Amino acid sequence: MITPGILDTTAALMTLVAAACTVLCLAWSVPAWRRRLAPGVGGPNARVPRAGRLSGWTARAGGGLVATGIAGCALVAWYCVYCTVAAI
Repeated sequence: MITPGILDTTAALMTLVAAACTVLCLAWSVPAWRRRLAPGVGGPNARVPRAGRLSGWTARAGGGLVATGIAGCALVAWYCVYCTVAAI
């Protein structure tokens, strides 16, 4: 049987993961911060050779996929927190 101490620890650690994913998702949604997180994604001041830069619809599609992945991670982590707290 799982003890309440293990469930409390799991809930606390999953809360940290969920909060980190949420903050990262919010940071990715701001274009100026996105350029700092991924310097190869467009922009005239990107320090990546021109051939390696993404622009136009490919940059938007890639950014959307990354945002969806991070948001999915945050959603699953918050659901794990909910399930763990409900089990206590």
